[in-house]
Amino acid sequence: MNKPLSLVVGAVLTLAGSPLLAQQTNPETEKAPAARKAQATALEEVIVTARRRAENIQETPIAVTAISGESLREQGIVNTSELTKSVPSLQINEGQSNQIYIRGIGERSGFARVDPTVGVYLDDLFLPRTDGQLLDTVDVRSIQVLRGPQGTLFGKNTTGGALVLTLEKPHDTYEGYLEGSLGNYNARSFRAGVNLPVSENFYTRLAITVDKDDGFFEDKFQGSTYSSNDRKALVFQTRYESESSLVLDTLTYAGKIDEAFPAINCDFSSENGLFGEGLYLMWAGDTDPANPKAYRENCEANSRTKGNVGDLETNMGANPKLEKKLDTYLFGLTAQWDYSDDIAMKVVLGARKESEGPIASSDNDGGPENWSEAYNTEKGERDSLSLEYQVNGTAFDSRLSYTGGLFYMRETNFEPFTLLTNFAGLDAQTLGELALGQIPTQPVQGGTQPFVGILSGPLVLSEFDLENNTFAAFFQGSYDVTENLQVTGGLRYTAENRASELTIYQADVDAIEARVTGGLFISPSGKPITFGPNAGGFFPCTGPLGCLWSDDPVRVFQNQFLDNNGDGVPDIPMNSEPTLVDKKDKTFSKVTPMASVSYNLPAEWLDDSVLDSMMIYGTVSSGFKSGFFEPRLLDGLQQVEPEEVLNREVGFKIDAFDRSVRFNVALYHMDFENMQLIQVSTDSGGNLAVIFRNAGESTITGGEMEFTWMPSPIVMINASYSKNDYEFQEFVDNDLLNAVAGNFVAEDRTDETFPAAPETTASFGAQLMLPTDFGMIIPRIDLSYKSEIFFGLDDGSHSVYERSGIGGSDAYTLIDARLSWQNNDGDMTVAAFVKNVTDERYVIGTASVSDSVSTFNQTYGDPRRFGVMIRKAF
Repeated sequence: MNKPLSLVVGAVLTLAGSPLLAQQTNPETEKAPAARKAQATALEEVIVTARRRAENIQETPIAVTAISGESLREQGIVNTSELTKSVPSLQINEGQSNQIYIRGIGERSGFARVDPTVGVYLDDLFLPRTDGQLLDTVDVRSIQVLRGPQGTLFGKNTTGGALVLTLEKPHDTYEGYLEGSLGNYNARSFRAGVNLPVSENFYTRLAITVDKDDGFFEDKFQGSTYSSNDRKALVFQTRYESESSLVLDTLTYAGKIDEAFPAINCDFSSENGLFGEGLYLMWAGDTDPANPKAYRENCEANSRTKGNVGDLETNMGANPKLEKKLDTYLFGLTAQWDYSDDIAMKVVLGARKESEGPIASSDNDGGPENWSEAYNTEKGERDSLSLEYQVNGTAFDSRLSYTGGLFYMRETNFEPFTLLTNFAGLDAQTLGELALGQIPTQPVQGGTQPFVGILSGPLVLSEFDLENNTFAAFFQGSYDVTENLQVTGGLRYTAENRASELTIYQADVDAIEARVTGGLFISPSGKPITFGPNAGGFFPCTGPLGCLWSDDPVRVFQNQFLDNNGDGVPDIPMNSEPTLVDKKDKTFSKVTPMASVSYNLPAEWLDDSVLDSMMIYGTVSSGFKSGFFEPRLLDGLQQVEPEEVLNREVGFKIDAFDRSVRFNVALYHMDFENMQLIQVSTDSGGNLAVIFRNAGESTITGGEMEFTWMPSPIVMINASYSKNDYEFQEFVDNDLLNAVAGNFVAEDRTDETFPAAPETTASFGAQLMLPTDFGMIIPRIDLSYKSEIFFGLDDGSHSVYERSGIGGSDAYTLIDARLSWQNNDGDMTVAAFVKNVTDERYVIGTASVSDSVSTFNQTYGDPRRFGVMIRKAF
């Protein structure tokens, strides 16, 4: 062995002996029954298509994890959201919206105006919206998770990475399967698939899935249950193979979700928040402005931490409107043909229609009262049409492999959104200080004149119409300089046109005034009170005997606008004419290049070593995420700049010990400009709004490791590890309290933690394949670890999180166990499973907003689930 190689091998073995081990990248195609697999003595070759051509994953200079359909079944993965347990640097949060993060980069809001940072593809069809991206793994052949910016090989540019799902394809054999499962929480699921050849060159395939349970989060005060599943999907495919090289595929997908959103618990996070004591607002039940506490008590009525609700219980009040309704229809047409021996062409046409709603709620106050809510009171409609043309070929005696393409997508979105900030009270002292642009001081005990009225609405309806047109041209080529050295270069041009129209309707202040002034109302104490004429949106509380805060005027005022028709929205009159109509149109464009070098160590270098193969690579790639127009209440549509990233990555991939060990490592540094972040801010009038803002500069430095070991033919061990160091270099915001008072004071937020993604992830899995006379027994155990996760939206939340831990998730470890039996023919499997064996409680969302609404609303992941499954292939 020469000296340079001995240094390489020594470094590799040092790493392999450390606890920083990585996850198995399972074979893409595994058809053999377990009995035959148990005779294997080496890891199988994994074929991936991450570079638009079939190649060995160990020779692909991309950080990619590939999981076959059979491996998904062996691990009990039934939805793509469960990939977060085993894929390094992948974090998927579920709540009011699906949030997919890779290497700390993701899209948090679910708003249609924002592109996802992680692209999801189903058989080359791009799924543009996060609410439709987490699919059940019905009839899936493989899933590939690509980490880092993608663009020179895919239709849509992404800054975080891509999830590529490939379905089983129709073929010339009659076959199928039936699968069913039962579990606790009345879980029941059914899957079936059948492959039906119609003629010698035309084949069809049909698959269906139904997945239901009754939910695990109870509201015993209302007798309701949330966090349920009710999903149905159908996939129908056809394939036509001509006598020439033409292959024509069609895909029809229909999915329906009709379930209950995850419920929340609430922790009060800050007394200094605007809705806490920052503005000394008075809410229904408050009687002393020097000590307002109703808002806090409302949150804590739904606090698991305070013990006011039990384990897996919530108190969200009557009719919280947590229905999750989503209908998705997708059609794809793919034509492939060989133009010559060296050139292949592909055309991919996709059409998608989604309908969401009509009512979903984000409960910002966190408790049973209807004080700060967000609704979708109409159906949201999302349609898209895409067309992609690809050319794949080789040249120069196959030393050059290349892919080029054109991509176009037209997408229309209608996004209705209603924001409620219910009526609140202000002491005359506080109202006067705000009118002078001063930060309020604590009112005198007992208070002065009570005023009750409108804060930011109280009801604001926005209708957002968007039309996005994307055009892209991309090319990537790989050239074999020698048998072992390959260089790759790619270039992409993207042009994104964003046309947006915002229409805002506000509450009818005159109608509110007509309802409350001149009338005689009785306070909870029995005292008659009245409200005087509107003065700047606030109504003085008067009466024949005077009016004091002890008369609880806010409760009396709110009672005049209760939800009378049962739709979950207070009966607040709205203006029939819009307050604001704003239109904006702009094209954002960018050229993004990439380059990489890879080197496969020559076989003769490895003859006397434990290594069977080793590839090292270095990559520089760039990504681009389009800008868009953000609705900011009275300021109308405001531009959010495009997000850009430069990724520098090095790595190696090793097979060793007669291919019984596979060890892959990637190290990277990513520089971001104008990262698009959601936060709470104000418009120029001081009205609170949830908006997007650009963070000037930020960096991510990290590493990922994947490890697989087959110590014997009947044992398989896999592990993964990732570590990411997130840092804002430039992030300036406005101090919220000063902004509400009309003073815009810059606030440095560079010391904050990146939100919604852990810094460290790890996983470990072990599987035995024990042959017997009556079949194969397969016990399996999987562990996954996530470090702490920060869920804040503002600077105050980060301060609270650093001080008390409120506003984030503690580190947690989940353990899944499974025991399967497979018959000797490999066509029947029976399994018993337990997910979350230790019944861990862990937070998977949603948000901490301390500077404004003063609450941390948290959603919990699944408790212990267990059940049985049977699958029969034919």
